[in-house]
Amino acid sequence: MTSFDRIDEAIVARALAQEPGSRLRTQIIPPQGRVAVELEKGQTLRVVDLDGQQVADLICFNRDDLAEKFSPNVSVMLKGNIHLTTGDYLYSVDARPLLRIGHDTVGCHDVLAGSCCRGLNRFRYGPEAEHQPNCRDNLAAVMAPYGVTIREIPYPFNVFMNVPVEADGHIEVIEPVSKPGDFVDLIAERNVVVAISNCPQERNECNGFAATRLGLVIYAAEASA
Repeated sequence: MTSFDRIDEAIVARALAQEPGSRLRTQIIPPQGRVAVELEKGQTLRVVDLDGQQVADLICFNRDDLAEKFSPNVSVMLKGNIHLTTGDYLYSVDARPLLRIGHDTVGCHDVLAGSCCRGLNRFRYGPEAEHQPNCRDNLAAVMAPYGVTIREIPYPFNVFMNVPVEADGHIEVIEPVSKPGDFVDLIAERNVVVAISNCPQERNECNGFAATRLGLVIYAAEASA
């Protein structure tokens, strides 16, 4: 566990603004890193962009039934919109809420582009890119101790990723708009396992061509939660 002690004070002040409860844990995910965390119902996970323009590929599972996992398709269908932000839910394949989006200082995230993986890297950048670090391998690695295989890894909620959709349906990954200290709060609607890949992609604009750090903060549930 790594605290925020050595991060610029102004960034920390932004990252820890309007805290939703008592702080239980802080952690820095290094560039290209990955982590899985368990949340109790009512606890909040804050994902912080510490250096700006860094994407977090995030997936979620019902901790009491790991076959029930996050579905971007269901989440979009139930909202009727591809833009998920404050007040919206990350739903499971069974249309049950896993996480609710709380305070969101960016409001620009993605549910369309999926994760970078060996196959996409090979297709886009050639055979030499197939074995570079990627989000799908990262997510599979942290979920393996739970018995979840790479084939069972769902498509993610891409926190801070910027994928605008044009009128003709064209999409393109462009640089994120998140700044150092920006964050989004995710509130557990049930006991969950959340896995995050600190996106390693440096061959396109996804992370502004440079993988940097992410911060995590876990907050206790409110007494009424």
